[in-house]
Amino acid sequence: MPRPRVPDRRGRILTAARDLILATGWADVTVADVAARAGIGKGAVYLEFPDKAAILSAVLTRSTRDLTAEVHAWVLDAPGLVDLPAVYRFAVDALLGDPLMRALYLGDEAVLGRHVRDVADDRYTQRMDWLADYVAALQRAGVLDPAVPAGTVVRVLGVFTLGLAHAPGVLGATRAEDLSATVELFAGLVGRGLATDGPVDPEAARAAQLDLLAHLDTQLDLLKEP
Repeated sequence: MPRPRVPDRRGRILTAARDLILATGWADVTVADVAARAGIGKGAVYLEFPDKAAILSAVLTRSTRDLTAEVHAWVLDAPGLVDLPAVYRFAVDALLGDPLMRALYLGDEAVLGRHVRDVADDRYTQRMDWLADYVAALQRAGVLDPAVPAGTVVRVLGVFTLGLAHAPGVLGATRAEDLSATVELFAGLVGRGLATDGPVDPEAARAAQLDLLAHLDTQLDLLKEP
């Protein structure tokens, strides 16, 4: 008789792979390692994924979906205007709270190997384009100064986030409350620096953020392994 299917085999594989990525770095992980960590046979891994690269892609897709869901919930629960500083705080808190997503954002080859550089499609450039579209939508909603190019705003946010994530290696460990205060101050400075004197449409601003998250959800659905 055939062996019974392992409950949530796919989920166990992805959890095992994530644990190994963070423990040793993806370059040193083998499919056999993932199988052993998940408590299943190596052949069972191949029933779910064609190769090691597909495992990593699925791990990152699952983590990105979790992060997006977290930000989405915060946007829906936030009262009043959900402006760029608010969304930035949500996103950075979620990103820096997940070591795997932090490694992805930094392109950390010690953790993920050459994944970001080796991805053949345009999933990451698409996300930057959507972020620029979101900034432009906030400009149309009266939240941000339209005189500043959307691409420039996106780069400023990216540079700060990269510096924030690298800071512990240069400045030493940071307490959670200090990190939160740093993000709060930067977000406030950006918000005040890009503020306008005209009328603001809070519903248009919230709709723009939800549209950005919907784009990402659609992309994740397309990337999901069968």
